Amino acid sequence: MEKNVLFKQVANAWLEEKKEYIKVSTYMYYQFEMETYILPRLGEEPISEVNEKAVQQTVLFWQRQGGKNKEPLKKSTVQNLTMLVKQCLRYAVKEGYIQECSMRMQYIPTDVEKKQKVFSENDQTDLIKAILADPNSKTVGILLCLSSGLRIGEVCALRWEDIDFGNRMLHVTKTLQRIYRVDSVPHTEIVISSPKTRKSVRDVPLSDNMIELLQKMRPHDKKGYLLTNKEHYMEPRTFRKFYMKFLETHQIKQLNFHCLRHTFATRCIENGGDYKSVSEILGHTTINTTLNMYVHPQEKEKRRCVELVRWE
Repeated sequence: MEKNVLFKQVANAWLEEKKEYIKVSTYMYYQFEMETYILPRLGEEPISEVNEKAVQQTVLFWQRQGGKNKEPLKKSTVQNLTMLVKQCLRYAVKEGYIQECSMRMQYIPTDVEKKQKVFSENDQTDLIKAILADPNSKTVGILLCLSSGLRIGEVCALRWEDIDFGNRMLHVTKTLQRIYRVDSVPHTEIVISSPKTRKSVRDVPLSDNMIELLQKMRPHDKKGYLLTNKEHYMEPRTFRKFYMKFLETHQIKQLNFHCLRHTFATRCIENGGDYKSVSEILGHTTINTTLNMYVHPQEKEKRRCVELVRWE
């Protein structure tokens, strides 16, 4: 490369180097983010001019009008984009194109912190009753996620061989997802790979009720994917559509599929579950993730605290 290279040249070189050390799905995610958001703003800039001020202006653009139809991008999305830009700049420093410089970004604060949505106890009961009234491989898959906190990609990749009925244990070793490929037609493809993080590869204990139901549903040859009982999988968007239709049919509040995972975690914490155990069942990287997402003191607990400071 010449000394005065463009940011897009550095970004492409960094991505090519990174490709050897990350999952295919992660590489495709990085490539999509680059092509969609980063390079249209910074790609033609000389790498020497992509400084703190330029990146800060880009951050503000993304937060104000960086999405489709000039809608704001979520703060978390913008933070991920900024992380990719910083990695490209660190690569540029390593290759000698620029000198290292500080890069402290400021973000427009979100108005309200969004709480994780969960099913109410009544809705949860209604959902379980609807599934048990007419169980099949797909509805039992919904109940499994509600009972163990599996992600949708994990349950879609789940095979009957992954369930240890003797030890009442579920082995989570894979996830299934449709990823976007910038450089191919069609632009998407299904990838079955290791889960989200190293902690996501885990053994999840199953309740007696869940094991009993799964035993009834298990095919005679004990093979195939759990959601289809065949050698061909069901992809997440198809399963998600089935789930939403199931909620609609049974007049249950339509929360997105990931709320099954949130509901599992919330009920565990509410009923006195050990935080470390819940964290490991969910496959979180650290217990802090679990605490930050799911541990919200109830009003009665807050009131008990303030009553500890009294006067006569």
